[in-house]
Amino acid sequence: MFKREKDYVIIDAGNTAIKLAVIKNGKLSTVDRFSSLDEIIPFIINKVVVCISVTHQDFKKLVEDNNGLFFQISYNLKLPFKSEYTSMDTIGVDRLCNVAAAAAKFPLSNSLIIDIGTCVKFDFLSADNLYRGGSIAPGISLRYQSLHECTSKLPLLNIKEHTHIIGENTTRAIQSGVINGMHHEIEGLISRYQRDFNDLQILITGGDATYFDFPQKSNIFANKNLTLEGIVEIYEINTL
Repeated sequence: MFKREKDYVIIDAGNTAIKLAVIKNGKLSTVDRFSSLDEIIPFIINKVVVCISVTHQDFKKLVEDNNGLFFQISYNLKLPFKSEYTSMDTIGVDRLCNVAAAAAKFPLSNSLIIDIGTCVKFDFLSADNLYRGGSIAPGISLRYQSLHECTSKLPLLNIKEHTHIIGENTTRAIQSGVINGMHHEIEGLISRYQRDFNDLQILITGGDATYFDFPQKSNIFANKNLTLEGIVEIYEINTL
């Protein structure tokens, strides 16, 4: 059993970058990105290291070799919400962390979490603290990739800025279809949730969220560190 520590670090080590957050007294202190495991060694020596996802197979050994304790976030830990999701063994841990953060922020309200990254993920937490599920759709890069790979002539793009609704050439037409299409898709789903659920708080996060502008309303909150805050919630209720 882990003993709760006042200071620890959170690691999200993916394929392209390593995100590291320093936690002090249960709050985010700093958040940085690194390109190699060697760069993070000074931060993990003699620390509890809480991991959300790790693609590097030798990462746990690296932590333990530097006198750290390795704590892996997973679906079978104690969670700060109830769930009626029927396939918890396949759910992305980032989704669980986002819902955990929403549960802490809005304990008496319906909450909709929108995570815009590799995929566009909607997750709904009801006012009685019940996670009911949501939806998953391709993000910007996946949409560009599918258009390129599933056709014979369309180029592969990596443009994330908005453009005019009418594309005056093939590149602009693809860009308009992907970016404007995603924007209206997200807005449409938000409207549907707002029709179906009263007192709805909306949290928007994810690496590609900055490319979309949504109406500035009192119940819509942008939070780039939402997943990290959820990791803190899950770690702390699972430690003494």
